[in-house]
Amino acid sequence: MIRLCISTQTPPIRPLPGAPTSPHATWTLNRDYVPQVGGVVPMMRALLGEGSGSWIAPNPRWVALGSPGIPEHARTSEGYVVETVRVPPKELQLYGRFKERVWRSFHGPGFPQFVPEEYRAFVSYSHATADALLGHLGEVDLYYINDFQQILCGAMIGSAAPSLLRWHIPLEFRGYPEPVRRFFLRLMEDYDAIVVSTRSALEELIRAGFHGRAFQVYPYINPAEHKVATAAEVQAFKDRQKLGDGPILLSVSRLDPVKRQDTLIEAFARVRRRFPDAKLLLVGGGSFSTRRLSQHGLPSKAVFWEARLRALVHRLRLDDAVVLTGELSSEDLRAAYSSATVFVHPAPWEGFGLVVVEAWLRKIPVVVSRGAGVGELVNDDVNGYLFPPGSVARLASRLTRILAHPAHGERMGDIGALTAQRCSVRREAPKLRRIFEHSIRKYRRSGLLSS
Repeated sequence: MIRLCISTQTPPIRPLPGAPTSPHATWTLNRDYVPQVGGVVPMMRALLGEGSGSWIAPNPRWVALGSPGIPEHARTSEGYVVETVRVPPKELQLYGRFKERVWRSFHGPGFPQFVPEEYRAFVSYSHATADALLGHLGEVDLYYINDFQQILCGAMIGSAAPSLLRWHIPLEFRGYPEPVRRFFLRLMEDYDAIVVSTRSALEELIRAGFHGRAFQVYPYINPAEHKVATAAEVQAFKDRQKLGDGPILLSVSRLDPVKRQDTLIEAFARVRRRFPDAKLLLVGGGSFSTRRLSQHGLPSKAVFWEARLRALVHRLRLDDAVVLTGELSSEDLRAAYSSATVFVHPAPWEGFGLVVVEAWLRKIPVVVSRGAGVGELVNDDVNGYLFPPGSVARLASRLTRILAHPAHGERMGDIGALTAQRCSVRREAPKLRRIFEHSIRKYRRSGLLSS
């Protein structure tokens, strides 16, 4: 079995009141903590749940950025051990600024500016993470490092042990100067392999001149964790949110300008002219990073973006038709999905978009921007609709068509449920296992890793 160590920026657990604070304490799911939301953490939890005890050795480690309420070490009832990396608040703010520049550059035109103090903080965080990972040399067979926030760690680990990078955000070097493009490619090549989410990302690596090993594996979820709410739960949720009995358009994503909820609101204003009883439900709060900054009294883009969205809703006179829920509990999120007539993913650029798969699992018809990675799995007018990124008119027409032809929408939802099987952890985890084992064998044959 593989002794695995995972690294993510976001910690996998979020403390509940009364959670243990002593190091090495055992934390119990739903008593001491709930899982973090977002794409990366659920994916890694699904992987551990699928492989632990069969091909992943017991007690895998999970190294992540520290968060208030989580000690430096914590063993979870799910079987993995959490280890957190501490970053001082001022350095965290500077790191966050550089990370945000990189994030935005891969979600639209432009490239990140390397402001010295911000980049130094980014390096410092990477060094602290790599130091924590290297503290377990000889105890693990492979490091599985997630996304661009940890991209420097591959070079720091070197050939001490196999390391793989999972790239989650969009991958396209639009307008990048040659030195910046080579900066990212060199860092990717420092890993034994890189795993990307889509075929288009793999093709972009080839076009950009990547010389390492790269694999495409679709993001995945555990379908068992995405159940349909009961009729009573749905009705109670609709009553609390004052959604009425008309059609409900649902979008689930964090509050961030790159998600372009404003495009959806403007399209919904057109839809409402024909379907005046329709409601738009926007679910999501700030990311882990924005919540982390808020805990230190620092400004959060989620707060500013929510204010802009609410101002847009008011200007379009949609106050009684658009509901921004913030982050929901798992029970309410399940009810939100189960109440939806159509699911909308307007982000113009997205590494993938697992929320679309979550909607498909519940047989909800979807409308997805062509710039989202999950769009590779959308067969237009078969299992969903695609629209050009940022096009209010085309988005509105697609939404109107689904609401006007509910039987066709139901058929698309049924086919979407079959498509969702392509993103099941049971289907995708064996691919990762083969990639892991190949890297480990290379090290063992070279004498760099003991059997």
